Amino acid sequence: MSALASVSPVSLKELQAYIPEWQKFEDFYRTTLRSEIYRNNWLLEKLGEFLLRRSGKKVRPLLLLYTAKASGQINFRSILGATLIEILHNATLVHDDVVDDSDYRRGFFSLRALWGNKVAVLFGDWLLARGLLIALRHNEPQLLYYTSEAVEALTEGEFLQLKRMREASIDTQEYFTIIEKKTAALFQSTCRMGAWSAGASEEVIETAGEIGRLLGIAFQIRDDLLDWSEFRHTGKPTDADRKQKRFTLPVLWAIQHASHKVRKAILQEPFPQVKQILQDVGAFDYAEQTLSYYAERAHALAKRLPYAATLPFAELLHMLIYRSQ
Repeated sequence: MSALASVSPVSLKELQAYIPEWQKFEDFYRTTLRSEIYRNNWLLEKLGEFLLRRSGKKVRPLLLLYTAKASGQINFRSILGATLIEILHNATLVHDDVVDDSDYRRGFFSLRALWGNKVAVLFGDWLLARGLLIALRHNEPQLLYYTSEAVEALTEGEFLQLKRMREASIDTQEYFTIIEKKTAALFQSTCRMGAWSAGASEEVIETAGEIGRLLGIAFQIRDDLLDWSEFRHTGKPTDADRKQKRFTLPVLWAIQHASHKVRKAILQEPFPQVKQILQDVGAFDYAEQTLSYYAERAHALAKRLPYAATLPFAELLHMLIYRSQ
């Protein structure tokens, strides 16, 4: 077992307790979302309140604030960056559910399932605009630069994945190219923003960005593994990725290392049989080992941040990477 995997888990509230500014972020996030336009449009208000009620763990803002504190000192720029990253993350989720025809998000009906694709796309657009504008309204163009880079990479990753899905052709090397853009880029920008907001040097900012990149890759591999878990744990339908021909790491590895007969079974057989095949050929073990490789590299780099020792950084990384939902 890797060093990070053996870390004793702690609760989200315990992790938040190390950030005295956490409530300031929560308040600023809610205030920013509830704009005057929001208050004067009943549909926008309903959508916004739905988003606030169904908010996830806000792990990206927490990661940003941890990185800021580990790199220097949390300040208003850090709060602003955490708010920006959470709004943009939710915008991408709303759009993702439309692209993926997904009716579930965080264990409940998705926004598009309740209000339809047109409303979901428009609300996602509004969130993107809202998020980007707060950086300009507070005269922080560097935050806008970091997030715009992430959104550009994320979109490119989605296009590349759609292209490969249509061609029914992807290998593990392309898989990592896609997830670096789709998932890791946002984590990378999150950590860079945290370090930059705390006034860190360029060297520390780049180290923080690399932590985010490695963490994002491990985070996505965990998501791939969770696709083979039970519905009650993940909050989304089992086997969703394979059904939509999004090739995850365990499936890709198994296809590349199996006979023609087994490959055909992996793509066509029902979930229980395919899960057993992946187990038998060692696909899950390979994915876990790969995840641990990236997780340990992120952990090692996190220790190099100037004030990381004052925080339970390992516990935060453990929660993100070894989560069960």
